[in-house]
Parts: sequence; C-alpha cells; structure tokens
Amino acid sequence: RFLSNAEIATALRPFYFVVHPDLFGRFPDQRAVNEESLKLLSAHLEALNKRRVLQSTPTILPFYLRSAKASNPGKMVRVPVERSSDAKRVLKKILQSCELSTDYLDQIPQVPEKPQQPINYRVTHQEPDDIFSDEYVIFQNINKAKEDKTLNGWLRNNINTALQRKNSLLGLREEIKKLEEKVIERLKLKDLRYECGWNVEHYRACLRSLESLANLHPKDLSHLENRILVFAAFTGISLDGHVMLFTGDVQHNWIDFIRNIPKHDAYLQKIPAYEFALSQILRSIKIGRRKFMPKTQAGFYTNHLRKVTTTLLDYLGRQQYPKSWPEDLSEYEIVIESEAGPLMVSPTGQFIAPSTCPGGILVDFISSNLSDAKERAMLYNSSKHVERDLHTNCMTSLRLSSLTKDDSVTPEKMIKCLERLLREQKLNFDGCDVFITHYYSVLADGTVCIPWDWKM
Repeated sequence: RFLSNAEIATALRPFYFVVHPDLFGRFPDQRAVNEESLKLLSAHLEALNKRRVLQSTPTILPFYLRSAKASNPGKMVRVPVERSSDAKRVLKKILQSCELSTDYLDQIPQVPEKPQQPINYRVTHQEPDDIFSDEYVIFQNINKAKEDKTLNGWLRNNINTALQRKNSLLGLREEIKKLEEKVIERLKLKDLRYECGWNVEHYRACLRSLESLANLHPKDLSHLENRILVFAAFTGISLDGHVMLFTGDVQHNWIDFIRNIPKHDAYLQKIPAYEFALSQILRSIKIGRRKFMPKTQAGFYTNHLRKVTTTLLDYLGRQQYPKSWPEDLSEYEIVIESEAGPLMVSPTGQFIAPSTCPGGILVDFISSNLSDAKERAMLYNSSKHVERDLHTNCMTSLRLSSLTKDDSVTPEKMIKCLERLLREQKLNFDGCDVFITHYYSVLADGTVCIPWDWKM
C-alpha cells in the first residue's frame, strides 16, 4: 500500500517538530546540517510517493534533534533512509531512529497488493525550488494542524499514553535514584545533575561509568569532593564552578580531565578580575550571566571577556563616551557570549553581546537601547514574582507531578499560559510532568509538552 501526501505529512509531524531548521536559530552549524539533510529526505520521499526510489540519496542522513534546553544544540542521530518502495517501512525506520512514536503508522492498515510490476529504480532529479517547496508545504501543513488542535482534545487522546510511559520508567527512576545517592556519598559530591537532554537510560549508563571510574581511580576522583558534578554537552569547568562531563565522551577522556581540574580552576579564579576590568570601562555596568545562558567553559569565557575589553579600550581611547550615557551604568547589565552569540537586548533587559563585536558597534548599540533595556528589566522583575506564584498554584490545582518550561518561553508568555490553565477546571493533568514549550508532544519518559499559546 502506498501512502498519500497527507499520510506522510501526518506521520512525519513529530519528526519535523524536533529537526526543522527554524528550531536551531542559535546553532548555525546544526541548522545547516538539518537543512541539507531535509532537502535530501524531502526529495527522496517525493520520489517514493511517485513509485520511484532515488538512488542518489545517502542511506544515512545526519540530523540534530532539538533539545528541551535552549542552551543545548541537541544530540545528532544517524537517520536511515532505506532503498525500499514501502513508504510505511521507510517512515517507521526514520521515526524509530529518533525514538519517536510510530503509533499513527501502526494504525494504517497493510492492504494486500496486487502482483507488482517491476519498479523503475531510476535516478531522478528535481530542481532545488521543488525540493524546498515540498519541505515547506509539509511543514506548513504541520503548523496548520497544530493551530487547529485544542488542548482539551489533545489531552483526551494522549493523557493515557503519557501516564503509561511515565509509569513504565518508575523502576528505572528508582534504580537511578539509588545510584545517584551511592555515587554522591562515595565521591563526597555536593550535588549530581543531568542536563544533557538524552533519555534516562543514558543517565543510568553515565552513573555506572562514573562508578566504574571510582573503582579504578579512587585517588584521582578526590578532585570531585565538595563539587557539583553535571553530566552535560561538554567537558570542562562551568562559570559557576561546576564540573561538567560530556555524556558522549569515553571514560578515558573523563579521567584525563578530572586529573587536571586544578589547572582548569585557575581560569575560574581569573573571571572576577576580567569582569571588573570590563565593568570599569563601561562605567560600572554589571557583568551578568544570561538568565538562560548556554553553559560554557570558564577558560573560553575569560578569552571572551579579554577580547571585548581590548576592543572597547581601543575604541574609547580614540573616541569620547556618548553624551547620552549617564555617568553611572550600574543599573544596567551586560552579558558577553561566544563569537557566534547575538547582539541584542534580552527579554529580561540585559544587553547581550558576542565577544567579536567591534567596540564602536557595541557602544552605539548600548546608546540606542538604554531605555528599552530599562523597561524590559522592570517588566521582568515584576513578572518573575507573578510567574512564581502562578507556578505554585498550578502545581496544586492541576495536581501536577512537575511543571517546567522551555528557556525560550518568557515570563510574560508563561504568565498568560498559567493564568489560562488555572481558569480551565475540566483539564485532566493528574500526576503528569508538564513542559511548557511551543508544540504538543508526549516524550519517551511520559513528559507532556504543550504550547504556551494553546487553544481550547
């Protein structure tokens, strides 16, 4: 049986919601990878729907899956593209490789087919415009379906699936909790965290690997005493002084880093001096961290601060401070990020600047946005307390197990979402882990994802 365009679009809906390039605006490398892979996949599926197989399509396409944390570009998966004329089989392999639900495909009946004529497996070619058109038509259809979806109806269809998935992992979570306690006690850690976005089975594997290292290298692991250890997307010392271990690294790399923690701590100790120097140049402005700042290594951050300080000194050595600047900027805050970071005023009122920003451009940007930054900071400071109270009320009233949000959901959006949730008495969230984001989904661990601007 051959699938229609509508069936393909519906089946791929969860896939597009985690790989579409628009979701990777802050990660240009990952966005480029997904754009190229989507072009190839869209062309392959279009040919398949016309009973042709594109021999030119690679059998494996790399895709980055969107992470729940805005600071994490997500993990890369190798998506298989089978040389099969069975579209259902091809789509199922794609979804399974990303650990996405295949329930919709499984419901499509397998109709016995007439004896097949030989399929013409000739190489076909499409113009680039056609490829992009196919891709975006599918994604626009997905967006329309999302817009037409109501929260009440979606919950009715998915709440049981969410609770079943959550309950199926209760034993594993209990095992992980015991492993955590054992590792924390043995290594005398302050805390142990998992901020990688991979599934809980992967977390258990990380804990076991760390336990194995403790058996093999007990003396070296003494460097972890009284530290917060985080399994994360990179290995290094964070700006908060946390020990970060990349979950994709082998044990050998972990132990090499742990042995050299004292050297990495040296960068951490230099940060206050670098931040003070930059603050003095910018009339006592506060040097802050973005409220939802991507995790970064202390060594990289000191380099970023040094670059910005140098370029500002060069510029202000030749130019005077703008007349529009007050004598003291201490009520403002600036965050320095990596070379690929944005130049913007954040929703929380902070100036965000990349370390490569020329001094003149940065000074002009601050001058043009002083009032905007002040207004946003005031709004955020008042909103965050309202959000906190609404969060507590929702947890109690809706009987939630947990309530979290995507970093991109601002306090203003979260407040609107929570206020509306509290007004709807008939919604059934009993015992659920709810994640406020921009789409509907049930994750592998049973977490219920809903858009902040849901409709009834």
